[in-house]
Amino acid sequence: MTTSAGVPRLHGTALDEQDLYAHLRSQGPVAWAEIADGIHVLVVTGWQAAREVLTGPAFRKDPGHWEALNRGVVPSRLTYLATPGLHHSDGERHERLRRAVGDCLASVNLHAVRETVQRHARDLIEEVAERGHLDLMAEYADRVVARTMTGLAGLPPGQADRVRAATDRLADAQPDATTAWWDLYGMVQEVLDGKREHPARDFASWLLAHPAGLSDDEVCHQVIALIILGAAPTAAWIGTTLHALVADPAYATRLIGGSVTVRAALTETLSRRCPAATMSAYYAVSPTVLHGVHVPPGIPVLIHHAATGVDPDRPGDGGAHDRSHLAWSAGVHRCPAPGLATTIAEAATETAVDMLWDLTAPITAVARRPSPFRACPAHVGVLFSTTRKGRRGLSTWRDGRDVRPSDEE
Repeated sequence: MTTSAGVPRLHGTALDEQDLYAHLRSQGPVAWAEIADGIHVLVVTGWQAAREVLTGPAFRKDPGHWEALNRGVVPSRLTYLATPGLHHSDGERHERLRRAVGDCLASVNLHAVRETVQRHARDLIEEVAERGHLDLMAEYADRVVARTMTGLAGLPPGQADRVRAATDRLADAQPDATTAWWDLYGMVQEVLDGKREHPARDFASWLLAHPAGLSDDEVCHQVIALIILGAAPTAAWIGTTLHALVADPAYATRLIGGSVTVRAALTETLSRRCPAATMSAYYAVSPTVLHGVHVPPGIPVLIHHAATGVDPDRPGDGGAHDRSHLAWSAGVHRCPAPGLATTIAEAATETAVDMLWDLTAPITAVARRPSPFRACPAHVGVLFSTTRKGRRGLSTWRDGRDVRPSDEE
C-alpha cells in the first residue's frame, strides 16, 4: 500500500479503503500520495480542508497547471484527470459550458428515465432468471447504468456494452485508458451528423442545438463527460448500496419492512461508503498552505470524497438524512446532475430489492476495484430462486465463489 518512502499508493492492487484512509489521515487532513510510479499528488481527506479547496479562490481545475503532465511523464492511463471539458475548465469557458450542459440536462424527463431504468433492470434480472445467480455489480449495476446512459447520451443501444467496457477501463485507470477515451470519442463523433439532420430527445442533440454554439469537439467532450462521470460513479453507488444490504441482514430487513427507504439507504451510502474516491483534481494558482501543508503550483490536489465522508470531524452524523457529505462536490464545479444520478440509482436499487428481496446471508469477502477514482466492490454475487414465484430468495456467493445449493449439501 506504500512506496519505499512510506507514501501511500493510490494505484496497483485493490486497496482496503479503511486502511488507506487511516494511513492518509495519520498525516493530517492533507497528505502526500502516489497515483502512479513516481507521480505524486496531495490527497485531501478532511471535510473542512476539502470545502476550502472546492469553494475557495486559491485553486483551479484546468489540468494545464499540472507540471508533470506538461513534462510528459504522466502515464496515459491517467488521461481521465486531464481530458478537456466542463469538469476541467475555469472562468468564462467553464461558465459557457456549464450553462449549455445545465440547460440540456434540464430537458431530461426524469420520469421517463425511471421507467427506462426499471425496464433495463427487469430485463437484466430476467436474462439470468433460469441460472439462479447474478453478480449485482458487474452484471447488474454496471450494465443497467451503461444501457441507460448510452440512450441518454444519444448513442445506439447496441453500443451499451462497448460504452461500459470503455468506462470501466477509464475509471479503473487501466493501461489502455487512453484507447478507451478515444473509443468513446469515436462513438460520439459517428452519430453527430445524423443528430444534426434528425435530432432526437437526447443529450447530444440538445448540445448541438444549444445557443452557446458548441463545436463538434466540445460536444464530444461533454457527452463523454456525461458518460464517464455519470455511469461509473452511479453504478458504483448502486453496487455499493446493494452490497451493504446483502452483507447486513438487519439493514435489509429494515428496508423490506419499510422503516428504511431506498432513498435513505442511498443517501447513507454517499456519506459512509461514498463510491466516488479521488475524482476531483484541483491545482493551486500560486504557492499556498492548506491546513499546515505547503501546496506548490503544478501538483494535483485530489479531493478524496469517500474519505471526507467518514472524517470524524465532519459535520452531521453521516446518516440517512444528513446532506453535509461532499459526494456531489461543492462550489462552481458541483455535480450538475445529482437528480439524474439519484433517479437512476433509486430505480435500479428498488427494482433489485423488489425482484430479489430476501437479502439474508452476509458476504465474507469481496474484492475491491483496483481504482484510484472509485471505491466499490468489483463483484457482489448472489443466488436466487429459479422459479418466478420464488425468485425472492437471495444468498451470497461465498468468498466470491459461485456457490450453488448443491455445494451446501
